[in-house]
Amino acid sequence: MKGTYILVLQLDRLVPGLRIGKLGVFDFAPGFYLYVGSAFGAGGLAARLAHHRRVQKPRPHWHIDYLRPEARLREAWTVGGPERFECRWCRALAAVPALSAPVPRFGAGDTRCCTHLFYSPRPLRSRVLTSMILEPTLQEPAFHLRIEIHSFDG
Repeated sequence: MKGTYILVLQLDRLVPGLRIGKLGVFDFAPGFYLYVGSAFGAGGLAARLAHHRRVQKPRPHWHIDYLRPEARLREAWTVGGPERFECRWCRALAAVPALSAPVPRFGAGDTRCCTHLFYSPRPLRSRVLTSMILEPTLQEPAFHLRIEIHSFDG
C-alpha cells in the first residue's frame, strides 16, 4: 500500500557538524525528530519503512539517510491510501509551539514545504501527534485509508 508517514527518531547526544547532502552542515541537538515522508513509488510504505529501518545505506538517497545512522528509529506513523498528506502534516507540525524546524528545506526537495524535519527536546505525547496526523487526514473524502503506528526497538 502506498501512503504518507512520519518517522519518530531519537538522538541521545549532540551530533555536531553533520553534512546533509547539498543542504550543508548542521548540528543536531539531543532530543526527538519527526520526519514527514511519502511512499508512492514501487513497494509503497512497506519498502520505504524497510529502507528507513536499515541504519547504514550504501549511499544516502534522501536527506533523512544522512541523519538516520545517528538516530534511533522509535516509531513510524503511516496512513496508507491514494492521498498525499505530506504538506498538510508539515503545516500542522510547523504550527505546534513545542516543535522547531532545525534544517530549512530538509526533505522538501519535491514540495513547497519549508521543511519535513521537526525537532522537540522532549517526546511528544501520542495524543498530540495523533491529533496532528488525524485531523488533516480525516478531512478527506471517503477514501479507504489505513492508519498504523509501528514501534521499533531503536
